[in-house]
Amino acid sequence: MSTIQIHEPELRRRRGFNGFYGHFLSALVEHAGARDTTEPRPLPRVIRPREHESCWVRWGTHWVFFDMSDHVQLFDLEALKLCSVYFKANLHRGIAGRILDEAGLSEQWPKLAPFLFFSEGLGDFIRDANRRRFWRMDRPRYDVCFVMGVYANPVRDGGRSPFEHPDEPMTPAAYHFWIRWHIQQALREAGIPGYYRLTSRANRALEDGQNVYGNLSRRAFSRRITDGRITAVCTFPHALFPWKASESFVLGRPLLIEQTPLTETPTPFMPVAGEHYLELLPDTGGFDPKAPLDDPASYRVLARIASAHIRERAEWLRDVLADRERLSAMGEACQVFAARAYHKKHVADYICAEVEKRIR
Repeated sequence: MSTIQIHEPELRRRRGFNGFYGHFLSALVEHAGARDTTEPRPLPRVIRPREHESCWVRWGTHWVFFDMSDHVQLFDLEALKLCSVYFKANLHRGIAGRILDEAGLSEQWPKLAPFLFFSEGLGDFIRDANRRRFWRMDRPRYDVCFVMGVYANPVRDGGRSPFEHPDEPMTPAAYHFWIRWHIQQALREAGIPGYYRLTSRANRALEDGQNVYGNLSRRAFSRRITDGRITAVCTFPHALFPWKASESFVLGRPLLIEQTPLTETPTPFMPVAGEHYLELLPDTGGFDPKAPLDDPASYRVLARIASAHIRERAEWLRDVLADRERLSAMGEACQVFAARAYHKKHVADYICAEVEKRIR
């Protein structure tokens, strides 16, 4: 078996918002014999146009690169040329193909392998789940856990929603806040019991105690998920499964998501619609394949959604949530899925298989 060396082993430690690495790197240590090395990474971390989350693993004589950027349109092309395998946690093959073609790197296509985001504290959530089940402290208290991070507070600042005002530009930043705001409002207006909280992602300047609040601690957030029957996850305009998905599944709670993500989740880790998650706004839209790659429409969902439609779908959800037996069965299915999909041996086996079939 090839010698596996992890560069920048400090990435296995807690890193807050960008702690993507601990679960899968420790899986390689525990189940593939990987070892740490103090040797520097072969290429510096890309920091422009923004810092590019990534790590390197030496696999025998080959380089393996993990691209953990949540921006589907960003690639480290120099890393792609150097490595033998390029795992991307936010892979959309249509966008990837366009980027490689424009860069004259279409021959690098076979190196690409889909990957996913794991929660930094997944082990803590697993322990929470086991303890609560043992002590029978995992019974839901309300229907939905709705805790979403935002980067702005336009309600406080007098901003206008582009969903309600057609003359307002629909930018990715505006979409990110307002889709969360409108879904939260619609669920509340539909009378769906829940825990609702937009959080500041540690930017206290956004917090006003009315629209945006401070972050929850990890333990408090875990408790709020367990207290709900379903965990809401707003992913627009990105359209991917975030690491919150792994936390919710481990705790035995299905997801409520706008629509099935447009980015690729590896088959062994792909949840099933209707069994592990529900779509609140199915078929809303996609990335525009005709837009230039420097146009956000080419890599972001920017479809305008009528507020009336969001309210209508919230009423649909209220009726679905009334079926307690179905929600309970979905929760049990999520537990089974998580126990298999996120087991470290399963994770290591997937990585090893994807690497070996590309370097043999």
